[in-house]
Amino acid sequence: MSFRTLTPAFAPLAVCLALACDPELGDDVSRADPVANFERLWDDFDRYYGLFAVKGVDWDALHAVYAPQVRPGSTRAELYAVFADLLGHLGDTHVSLYPAGDPELPVWNHLRVDGVMPVGNYDYDLIRSDYLRDHVDGGELVEYGRLDGDVGYVHLKLFDGDRREWRRTMDDIFAALGDAPGIVVDVRDCPGGLDPLVQYVAGRFAADRRLFMTARKRSGPDRDDFTAPEAWYVEPTDDTYTGPVVLLTSFLTQSAGETFTLAMGTQDHVVHLGEATNGALSDNIMRDLPNGWMVSISVGDYRGPTGASYEGVGVPPDEEVLNTAEEVLAGTDRALERAIARLSGE
Repeated sequence: MSFRTLTPAFAPLAVCLALACDPELGDDVSRADPVANFERLWDDFDRYYGLFAVKGVDWDALHAVYAPQVRPGSTRAELYAVFADLLGHLGDTHVSLYPAGDPELPVWNHLRVDGVMPVGNYDYDLIRSDYLRDHVDGGELVEYGRLDGDVGYVHLKLFDGDRREWRRTMDDIFAALGDAPGIVVDVRDCPGGLDPLVQYVAGRFAADRRLFMTARKRSGPDRDDFTAPEAWYVEPTDDTYTGPVVLLTSFLTQSAGETFTLAMGTQDHVVHLGEATNGALSDNIMRDLPNGWMVSISVGDYRGPTGASYEGVGVPPDEEVLNTAEEVLAGTDRALERAIARLSGE
């Protein structure tokens, strides 16, 4: 899930996302034509998708496979199945199909099963009830408190809002936890947010200035048309906490949660523990199809400080600790307990 949406740099203001702007669509029958909808979806990805090279996907070859499967008489359910098979080759969590007006067809994403995203082996309610004390509920963005050994705990849920709001929030957190021997920063269920806020919040844990990411975006109709890479640095912002930190991630850590992971990973006093992140870092845009459906398209190519891409594979932890569903149901968060042990010197 990403909250970073944009219009590609090469797209004019009159790019006509609204269907009424397209003279080729014609009447309702033309809009519903399965072949026209397939070609529109394929062409939109051809023009905007930024990760064909990273994913090793031959988009032309896929057209040759899937275009013949769509006929003028194809039903909407049949078209949906072809779209799902085609887009599944991208293995991209930021790519979703929204079949508006078809309640019997669920929103599609390569991770969804029957329209529902998988549940990770992580339960914040368990942490709050069995591990956390001095709990402070910061609303939609953050919660925090203390763990065993007086270790601090910060649950970052979403990088939304604005910098001024986050400055107040981080000031409150450090006022409460600044004397802790270490802090666990938990982003295991963070779906994303805004990268400038990631940069600021990570900066509150930064000891020095480090490159953490480069980002470029599709800038033209050819598949190798990209903007120049933009360098992103993390550096100390306002008052900082530079004591020992353990960052917890899971496969539910997505988008801006993953760029936060990259930023935190540049700091020598931060240890990344848990599970690799989801592997969906890019920005995405929404495009309308003639039949009223919508699709999201990744338009960026985000890289870590070494130039490595983590799309589709996720940012790996320094130490892998995988909870099991059985452990969580039994009331044990083994990854959190390992983090507490590291920070309390056990």
